[in-house]
Parts: sequence; structure tokens; C-alpha cells
Amino acid sequence: MNNLTKILFVLATGWLTNTIQAQSPQDRIHYTGKELSNPAYHDGQLSPVVGVHNIQLVRANREHPDASNGNGWTYNHQPMLAYWNGQFYYQYLADPSDEHIPPSQTFLMTSKDGYQWTNPEIVFPPYKVPDGYTKESRPGMQAKDLIAIMHQRVGFYVSKSGKLITMGNYGVALDKKDDPNDGNGIGRVVREIKKDGSFGPIYFIYYNHGFSEKNTDYPYFRKSKDREFVKACQEILDNPLYMMQWVEEADREDPIIPLKKGYKAFNCYTLPDGRMASLWKHALTSISEDGGHTWAEPVLRAKGFVNSNAKIWGQRLSDGTYATVYNPSVFR
Repeated sequence: MNNLTKILFVLATGWLTNTIQAQSPQDRIHYTGKELSNPAYHDGQLSPVVGVHNIQLVRANREHPDASNGNGWTYNHQPMLAYWNGQFYYQYLADPSDEHIPPSQTFLMTSKDGYQWTNPEIVFPPYKVPDGYTKESRPGMQAKDLIAIMHQRVGFYVSKSGKLITMGNYGVALDKKDDPNDGNGIGRVVREIKKDGSFGPIYFIYYNHGFSEKNTDYPYFRKSKDREFVKACQEILDNPLYMMQWVEEADREDPIIPLKKGYKAFNCYTLPDGRMASLWKHALTSISEDGGHTWAEPVLRAKGFVNSNAKIWGQRLSDGTYATVYNPSVFR
């Protein structure tokens, strides 16, 4: 594993297991090793991976807010990492103190070497929910001076023409018990990150039901005069693997979603024979033989994995082996 791969794995965070394979349409991802983590211990009682460095990008401090810690916002989560144009791009969500408690925004940091990072910069700012907004699931409640909740499972896309697009999603939680990822949000936004480090304008690439250009603060991406940017956004919409990342926030039963099930935090990689292997929270797994348009059902748990309600990342390494990064838990 080269140094770049090592840094990518550490920044993704979690535990590294040794192999995952899928040999036939009947087989699914499964753990072939014998050593299991012990979730009663913070390190799982596993040996550290030799050569991997643990790098802290942000040290949150509510009492001493400054530019280096996102001005003191302390609920920082859901990191996304890309490597483009000779440097790392790191996107993460932030709330002042608690998950799904507004206001909410998305930060971006960059690094040439993975060790020295820029201060967090707002890439998607807080967004005001229109006053009077309602949900059927929260009868009698209306939005008033409410800020949207940001939540996205995918943060970057590199287009065929080489453009780097970052993306986020604005959902709505009418109170502390409401779910902002229920398909009743505002929509998904995109903007270009340019080679000089500047950002392009923010556009919507997807509207949830009830929203359009007429009642939102940003235009639809097709209004951009940059034709290559428009093409890049259309590539995202035409990519079923990216649509699988939108399941939680998109309208329920939207035709653009390939597998309309409540599985969360989709991740996939390509097998040597061209098929796609997928992973979701709870170590659920399936196989696609058509590039992600359809998935084998039933979706099954990956045998041997100690994993529950947390993200899980699978990837083929440069030496042809497979690895996963995830947080261990008691459920097998």
C-alpha cells in the first residue's frame, strides 16, 4: 500500500480488516479472516496497521472559537475525501453542538501532503427554510426562522472533462425529534471547485417535492453558462452509483433511485470481472451486474463482519486484495 492510500484510509476513519471477496453472483462480501475485534475496547484489541498515521484535521473548541476550528462549532462529522489536481480536498458537515440541530453548514479543507491543512472554509452556508413550511409527519408544526440541516453521503465528483464538483444537501428538521433525511427536504446543491482554489456559484441539482427555482435561493444547474459544468452535473444525474448515494435525502420512490430501499450509507467498488460490490450500514451487501442500475436481492449481511449502525467503506487495493474500513460493534 503506498503512502497516498494509507492517508486515505486513515482519514476515512475506522478499522481495517484484511479481505473481502465476491466470487460469483451467489457469493457476497464476507470476512475470510479469523481474528475479530473486541468492541468492548476502544482499539478493538487489534494491532495497529504498520505505517499508517492518525491525523487530526480539526480540534473543535466551543470556548475558544477561531478560524482553525470552524469558529467553535463542535459537532463535526461525515467527512468526505478527494484527491484532485495534486492535493487533498476534505469536506465535512458541522452543527454548533448536536447532530440534526440547526443551524448547519458544510466546510472544506485542503492539503498538499495530508499532514498540513488549510483552515476550514464554508463551501455550503446555512440555508433558511421558508417560513410556513410543513411536513405531514409533524402535524401542527410550521417552520419559522428555521435553518436547514445539511446531510450528504457523497461530497465530490470529478467529471469526464476534469472538473471537481462538490455537493451537499439541505434537509429540514422541524424540531429535535424530526428526521431531516425523510425525503421531505429542500434539495441537493452543487458548485465547482476550481484549480486556483476558488469556488463557482452554488446551484441546485435536485429539488425535493414542493421546491423549485421559484421558491429557493439558488438557481437550477442548467441555468449556468458554463456548458462543461452543466455536462458534469448531468453526468452525476446519469450515474446510478451516485443516485444510490442520494437514497436517504431524495423523494421516496423517486424513479432516479435504482434501489428504493431504506439502506443507508451506500458504498461500492468494482470487482475484477466488472461487477459492482456494495456495502451499507449494518454490513449489508449486494452485487450489481449492470453498473449499478439493478442490485441482487435479497440484500444480505456480510458474514463475519462485526458492524452495526455505522458507515462501512470497502475498496480494492493496489495489490489486488480488498479491505474495509468501519467501526466495530457487537452485532455479527
